[in-house]
Amino acid sequence: MPDKQMKISVQRYRATGNLKNSLKKRLVSSKSLIPAMIVGSIILLACLHVWQRVYVMGLVKDVSVLEKENKNLKDLVKKANMEVIELSRLSRIEKMAKEDLGLTRTSSENLFTLNIDREENNSEGFEDVVTSLKKIADNLPVLNETRAATSSIFESDEE
Repeated sequence: MPDKQMKISVQRYRATGNLKNSLKKRLVSSKSLIPAMIVGSIILLACLHVWQRVYVMGLVKDVSVLEKENKNLKDLVKKANMEVIELSRLSRIEKMAKEDLGLTRTSSENLFTLNIDREENNSEGFEDVVTSLKKIADNLPVLNETRAATSSIFESDEE
């Protein structure tokens, strides 16, 4: 009995295998398979072409938005540069110094300029400091011993 059932199962299995083989043979030998594949390929390519056009149009839109944003940013940079130029005008700064801070122009008698002649191969910088201090000392008032003694007498009288 189990042997008979086994034979039936094997026959059914072979029948399904034969069915699959016969279906493959019928599709390959069918006259409509090749035209169906061509039509499917054309439809697939048409869909791909439409998708590509839609995608490109989206990119064009993005580019135009970015160009507008770039133009706006360039305008902001120009406005900021103009504002910097306006705020750093010398006449405006002088006006603010006079009105807001109460500053006045100094006379030329109170101005002096320090000129430092730098040598090309000066590596230590100590000589530059000494030279600068000598130039400053030349412009300072000189006080000798007799003047110092005289000044100390007058200072003690004032107290």
